[in-house]
Amino acid sequence: MGTQHELIDVFVWNEDITLNNTEQFRKAMAKFIQNPAEYLILNMEQVKYINSAGLGIIADSVMTARKQRKELVIAGIQDSLQEIFHIVKFASFIKLFDTEKDAINYFYGE
Repeated sequence: MGTQHELIDVFVWNEDITLNNTEQFRKAMAKFIQNPAEYLILNMEQVKYINSAGLGIIADSVMTARKQRKELVIAGIQDSLQEIFHIVKFASFIKLFDTEKDAINYFYGE
């Protein structure tokens, strides 16, 4: 799944999000959100492309996490995804970090 840091859980998704794997991504995110950790990091370092369904899954996951009093952030965003996230204004409702370490530091208040 990923790595754990006390109250933080990290989920690493290693492939582009396309029509071929959106359902797999949806199930993986639903399972990830159910983790007991209060702070969740989706690491997308290896992702260079995400389709609109993938964006919807992330948005739904953020809302589901909030309902459970958890915070989901995204780390490791490549330039190609940065542009997409900017266009759809993801930064207005989810924190975005260049690296997993930056996201962990955010949760630890560093």
